[in-house]
Amino acid sequence: MPRLAWIWIAVGAAAGGTGLRAAPPNVTPSVETDPVPSAGDAADDPAIWVDPRDSAMSLIFGTNKKDGLAVYDLGGRQVQYLPVGEVNNVDVRSGFALGEKHVVLIGASHNTGQCLRFFVLDEKVHRLSEAPGGTIKVGIDKPYGFCLYHSAKDGKFYAFVSAADGRIEQWLLEDSGGSLKGTLARKLARPSQVEGMAADDELGFLYASEEDKGVWRFGAEPDGDANGVMVDAVGGNGHLTADAEGIAIWRGAKGAGYLVVSSQGDDSFAVYERRPPHAYAGSFRVGSSASVGGVSDTDGLDITSESLGAAFPYGLVVVQDGDNGGRNQNFKLVPWENVARAMKPALRLRP
Repeated sequence: MPRLAWIWIAVGAAAGGTGLRAAPPNVTPSVETDPVPSAGDAADDPAIWVDPRDSAMSLIFGTNKKDGLAVYDLGGRQVQYLPVGEVNNVDVRSGFALGEKHVVLIGASHNTGQCLRFFVLDEKVHRLSEAPGGTIKVGIDKPYGFCLYHSAKDGKFYAFVSAADGRIEQWLLEDSGGSLKGTLARKLARPSQVEGMAADDELGFLYASEEDKGVWRFGAEPDGDANGVMVDAVGGNGHLTADAEGIAIWRGAKGAGYLVVSSQGDDSFAVYERRPPHAYAGSFRVGSSASVGGVSDTDGLDITSESLGAAFPYGLVVVQDGDNGGRNQNFKLVPWENVARAMKPALRLRP
């Protein structure tokens, strides 16, 4: 899409017809992570873990889809690296019962292993280790997209994994004598490639990006809606330019908040109301600050609405940067207030 200050495009089916739309505002990052160790198209998807004891000590997990999983602090420093192979997407949930403990569970899709890989976090020393029984074989040749879901209905944990041909599998995750066990719960499908996914634990939805079609909403429970409702389309009257990629949720109280989707084709991020029917709230781009470069070709992103100390008092957006000035790819950290205040009308600052 041409990057002009003003462009003529369709303003959406709800508005009817065409009109003049302002280019998305640029927001600035304040921190960037160390680059991933692999060159080329390597960094892909981040996940944020909020430390319940000291939120300023929270961590970011970032995938290097050529080699492994990196762990960063909020200053962007790599504090651990696990060379576990080609992990593509990553997600995290706290409170998973494993043996006699409730643990922080980190999961990732493993491209070459036809499996999901799981890790647990030692919250005291902030170190990851492989979960007992932490490799779960799936029915997808090359696991691609991935997210976790913690049901508010019955407290069960699930993993969703997708394939380049549009298949999606949902796996029930359980403790089996101190070891992780996975059981296939159901299958979903779209006709073409699905990668970016996010699950809304409170509202019970799964969101999935079909890259050249749009974003879909499914029921996240095993007996939920399997047909899917389109949230927004790629091209036409939609607000996304192929590829539709990563999805993240800014969680407010009582179901309020936002969905944020990477519109990779025009280097922007589309924002929607969290509650159905997901009214479009606008788009933004991540430009450069005095010390951190801008962002393009974003695959994955994650968001938290929780305060993360003085550096990120209103929450945090983490986005993959597919260019990074020609260096190895990395992740950029954007204070939520930079996004909220740039949008017209402004988005909520606090949950």
